[in-house]
Amino acid sequence: MGGVLILDMVDLNLPDELTRLKVKELAEEVRVRFAKKGLSDIFDILAEVAFLIRKPMETDEISGFSTYFEEQFIVFLNSNLTLGHERFTGAHELYHIVYNSDILKKEKVIFDKEKYKEEDVAANIFAAEFLMPEDYVKEIFYKIINVNKNSVSPRHIVRMHNYFKVSYKAMLKRLIQLGLCSIDKYEELIDISLIENKEKLQSLTKREGYSIDLIIPSKVTYISKEYIEFVKSNYERGNISYENMKSSFEFIGLTPNDFGYEYPNEEEY
Repeated sequence: MGGVLILDMVDLNLPDELTRLKVKELAEEVRVRFAKKGLSDIFDILAEVAFLIRKPMETDEISGFSTYFEEQFIVFLNSNLTLGHERFTGAHELYHIVYNSDILKKEKVIFDKEKYKEEDVAANIFAAEFLMPEDYVKEIFYKIINVNKNSVSPRHIVRMHNYFKVSYKAMLKRLIQLGLCSIDKYEELIDISLIENKEKLQSLTKREGYSIDLIIPSKVTYISKEYIEFVKSNYERGNISYENMKSSFEFIGLTPNDFGYEYPNEEEY
């Protein structure tokens, strides 16, 4: 007789409640701080605190990263992943910018996931708390879904994740975390979001009356104009070398030649 797979919060990479509540406070502080400026969308907020670059990368292994260069923060998001995924990554990077600025200034990029594992975990918790505030998730759930936690179906997840502009998977895990969906239904409910079932999810999303924008890659290319001016002015003031300028432009798929800069001869260099 086959055994029944029993999942717990650890299996879903969901934190213990004490840790979650601590990070929830941080997320609420940041949300209020930017709301006072009239900012609520994650991309608008990132553009306020850093040079934001959204661009499709050739790999799906990197969702995004933050870096610190010439006293400026830069956030790069991979728009080759679904828009819902990209928005979550953006909130993750916002945590690093706000709460790990000292680490970024020292390391430039937080790529050592083991060394800074605690902060990376906190960034994921922050992203969930920031994009899907607990009280509001519950309010909307009871307003537009209002079913028993054992009766949640894929169409309910679709309605919720479109409301909060996150991925289907992130929304499902959030509902389980907040006790609105039974963890025993995870395997059943996650199935439609698997890559081999993407057409089923797209079809259900359309039937529910929503655009499929959140569940496909936007592949958008957005480069902060301030970033380009920042690189150019630093080169012209002699703060960075031609090679540094070149690599900074290559980072966004451009070259110095695009802006009329030629490689300096030895005397000029």
